[in-house]
Amino acid sequence: MTSHGPKERTSDPRVLRRNLRLLNADAFAWALMTGCGEAYFVAFGLAAGLGEVSSGLLATVPLLIGAAAQMISPWGIRRFGSLRGWIASNAGIQALSLVPLVVMAEIQYAPAWAIFVLASIYWAGGLATAPAWNTWVTTLVPSPLRARFFAHRSRVAQIGLIVGVAGGGAILQWGKSAGFELGAFGAVFFIAFLARTTSSWLLSRHSDAPPGFERRIEPLNWRSIAPFLAEGKGRMVLLYMLAVTMSVQVSGPFFTAYMLEELRFNYLELMLMTVANVLSKVMFLPVIGRFAKSQGPGRLLWIGGLAITPAATLWLVSGNFWYLMALQFVVGAGWACWEMATFLLVFDTIPEDRRTPVLTVFTLANAVSIVLGSLIGAVILREVGVGAWGYAVLFGATGVMRLVTLFMLASISPIAMREKFRGRLLGLKTLSVRPGASSISMPEPMDGAPPRAHHRPVRGSRGAARSRSPRRAP
Repeated sequence: MTSHGPKERTSDPRVLRRNLRLLNADAFAWALMTGCGEAYFVAFGLAAGLGEVSSGLLATVPLLIGAAAQMISPWGIRRFGSLRGWIASNAGIQALSLVPLVVMAEIQYAPAWAIFVLASIYWAGGLATAPAWNTWVTTLVPSPLRARFFAHRSRVAQIGLIVGVAGGGAILQWGKSAGFELGAFGAVFFIAFLARTTSSWLLSRHSDAPPGFERRIEPLNWRSIAPFLAEGKGRMVLLYMLAVTMSVQVSGPFFTAYMLEELRFNYLELMLMTVANVLSKVMFLPVIGRFAKSQGPGRLLWIGGLAITPAATLWLVSGNFWYLMALQFVVGAGWACWEMATFLLVFDTIPEDRRTPVLTVFTLANAVSIVLGSLIGAVILREVGVGAWGYAVLFGATGVMRLVTLFMLASISPIAMREKFRGRLLGLKTLSVRPGASSISMPEPMDGAPPRAHHRPVRGSRGAARSRSPRRAP
């Protein structure tokens, strides 16, 4: 096996073509792992006997461990001395975290503590790569190619995600029908393990960054972000996002349990609910991109905020599968509006020189909000009781909390909300898909140096758009 070391010239056309092929192949493998892995953690917890409340927390609590790992990744990267090595190694750790899940599924013994520990390692391995990957990939893909290449790469990842979710659901339904439900989870997690192992190998085959390039990822400096957190405009955008996240997660982690235990959906129906949400975003993002260009992210955020406010409460109208499928499709478009608009506003309100530390802290704060929201939901279900009435109270509570966040949205600077967006749209990398809540996403690499001024449009990452026409983001 030939090793591609740091002295390799990434400007060489042959090296560039190889790196681009490897990036696309990694996108598919990583997305396949996401669709077969974490997407079915909650369902696995239910099948293993964790209960509706505990299995719901499986979707949120381990994420906090991953966010904490991201905080120490700059130190780890410097100690490791190689961006490529750090990323490939952590991808391997994420893959290995799935192996004990395969074993536990096959022997049909899966204690709750072990599932939570393994899910935490899974998230730690995944999120620890985020700061390094966003820096490293800028050395692999020249700036003039990024918008077109990452738009194509996002489509590859979307296909992998849909294949993973659909294939996993089909295997689980077949296994349940054949009488070995937990064994089917083992097969699904084994596919996820193979996909992430392949991804780790592909990452190790990329060209490495130049020596010393890892030092561009600076350790967290609280002094650099304290003035920003004291300001009004950017702070209000982030606080609003955290408030929405917490209100959504009151019910979001428990939708899988609601569908499987209360509505008695099978795994195929659960899979279709998840795929409907993903497909809706894929189909509507080109339209959303054009709207953001012409009307600005502020108006787009209002559309998304209004669309997601009654989303959970509308689940109480009917348990009919086709009604809920249509609801998922509509709400998926609303979440696409909200996610794109919030990322655009964040990059427009955070100065370039403070963006990395602020977003690092925000990632941790967002994970805390997710956990707090899920704990509120868990308390509601434990006090009221699982069942039709318990979920009615849960969905009503999240609806009221989402409504309150609209008052926070109205307090954000009217000037910022009315501004037109003239830069490239951000590309979003989906880290997790949730059938009853927003996906967990992060922005892709920046395309060129963004402006420092607060009120100027910021050129985004790989771009859901070309310079002349919007393109799809994942």
